[in-house]
Amino acid sequence: MSILTKAIIQNSVVVSAVESKDIVNKAIKLHNLSPIAAAALGRALTMAALMGKELKNEQDYLTVTIDGGGPLGKITVCSDGLGHVKGCVDNPVAETILHEDGRIDVGSAVGRDGQITVIKDIGLKQPYVGTSKIVSGEIASDFAYYYATSEQQPCGVTLGVGLDKRRCKSAGGVFVQVMPNCPSELLFQLETIMYAMDEMSYQFDGSTAKEVINRFFGQLEPEFTESVEISYKCNCGKRKIDRVVKGLGKNEANSIVSELGKVEVCCHFCGKKYVYDQEAIDKLFSK
Repeated sequence: MSILTKAIIQNSVVVSAVESKDIVNKAIKLHNLSPIAAAALGRALTMAALMGKELKNEQDYLTVTIDGGGPLGKITVCSDGLGHVKGCVDNPVAETILHEDGRIDVGSAVGRDGQITVIKDIGLKQPYVGTSKIVSGEIASDFAYYYATSEQQPCGVTLGVGLDKRRCKSAGGVFVQVMPNCPSELLFQLETIMYAMDEMSYQFDGSTAKEVINRFFGQLEPEFTESVEISYKCNCGKRKIDRVVKGLGKNEANSIVSELGKVEVCCHFCGKKYVYDQEAIDKLFSK
């Protein structure tokens, strides 16, 4: 079970933290991720959980793509107002790249020549779309840059995924949002704390999100406001896939069945396969 906890400090700062080991392990199992793909997608899923909690309504939806031109290809993560996240990566079996000290080099695998795109469907006539360039490929600093440039909101982001071969042993993230009325003295304290928050994956090894917030921000007397469960859950469903198949058009669908004996659609996020034979195609297009 992954728990996201929020706290407010001096009515000027909102701190959110999530322990995300179970989410990352679910993604590893679904996509058969290599270590470097698990580290990158795990960080992105953790951030999606933190961003999704900012959605106001249960039906609101968030999609983020990270495309830095690296060997992992594009990373896509989604979250909703119910605490569900899902994600995928173009190359889930990418070969692991290491720094000289032996740490996984996520930045090189993601790449640094591209952008983050955030799409928020919050019930308006058109979804909100924001973009920013990728500055490091390490994901946490890229999201901090996105918020500073695209949403004009200063924040701090730190994310980590600790791996034991092909299994996640610890993972989590902290998202610090600064309100416009934040006193300069408090801002300086926050910057000092965030600078000290290295190796984030180890901070969540055996610790809850609330414990991590208290460990780093306890001296600022955070007031805890909520804790919610976050889970990896795909909402593909047959109704959505029916629309995908209908989008092919009747002639194209019939042509595929004639050639291959079926139309098969596989969900990128959960791997579930939906199979349509000729009878199913006829029924679908007769509606």
